[in-house]
Amino acid sequence: MKRVLITGCAGFVGPYVADVLKRAGYAIWGADQKDTTSAVPSGNYRSCDLADETSVKTLLSETRPDTIVHLAAQSSAGRSFDTPGETIKNNVLPITYVLEHVRRTGENTRVLSVGSADVYGPVKASELPLDETRSPNPANPYAMSKTIQEQICAQYASLYGVDVVMTRSFNHTGGGQRDTFVLSSFAKQISQIKLGMRKPVVEVGNVDVKRDFSDVRDVADAYLALLEKGKSGGIYNVCSGTSYSLRALLEKTAKLADVSIEIRVDESLVRPADMEELRGDNAKIARDTGWCPKVPIEDTLKSLLDFWANTLRT
Repeated sequence: MKRVLITGCAGFVGPYVADVLKRAGYAIWGADQKDTTSAVPSGNYRSCDLADETSVKTLLSETRPDTIVHLAAQSSAGRSFDTPGETIKNNVLPITYVLEHVRRTGENTRVLSVGSADVYGPVKASELPLDETRSPNPANPYAMSKTIQEQICAQYASLYGVDVVMTRSFNHTGGGQRDTFVLSSFAKQISQIKLGMRKPVVEVGNVDVKRDFSDVRDVADAYLALLEKGKSGGIYNVCSGTSYSLRALLEKTAKLADVSIEIRVDESLVRPADMEELRGDNAKIARDTGWCPKVPIEDTLKSLLDFWANTLRT
């Protein structure tokens, strides 16, 4: 049975990845900064400061994984504007220490480094969909940190032969995501309206932009596919290949909840340098692994509503 270590296992995506890998026959180990998590067996969890090299060495020496899924990150582009230094530290140092340990020990460990489509930066509609041949052009501190992460991985693959596969993951969502992310925020506010906890007004930023959203369950399946079939040193978009306007998804979420809403723009939620549309090409991951998205967007929105309805009632 292969041993997999999931860093950032207590975050939003971690439990989904752990579940998919467990069902695929992997022995699951996890690490995060929290004291405990339900994503992995209690005896297989390690609390770890992944930005500390000694802690990472100890973690990898104790767990001795055959494969590593590196999810750990400061994952909010919005937050990165306020904490650029912290974002770069938390998104660059951990992957460097992981790869350096693998290089020094010479262990045959495959690393899946989860990156972001934010590295692409501003693009014109005529340039869509984006494929992996496009060079990064980061426009915010978070995107810069993920660009550096990707470049470090590419260097360890080409210079030292470390077996690392990289993703450029587009927007993904589902039950359990924090309300600092847009679709989860919509679902929370609509659920509060449904339960009589707020007036029928949803506070939004710019809802006329279009984004490529995937269901987190599809994304977890993609990470398993890349772990097992992705080409070493390869970079892969993980995306649905379809873009949706935020306004349309907000209205669809309200319809699923059967509530009428008023949309009100909160200027503090409007991002600087927000591009009109972002949409990816998933042909490469489909070709190399056979993966394709399966969960309809309506099921994704329903999972968000169900999560917030249950959370708000407790």
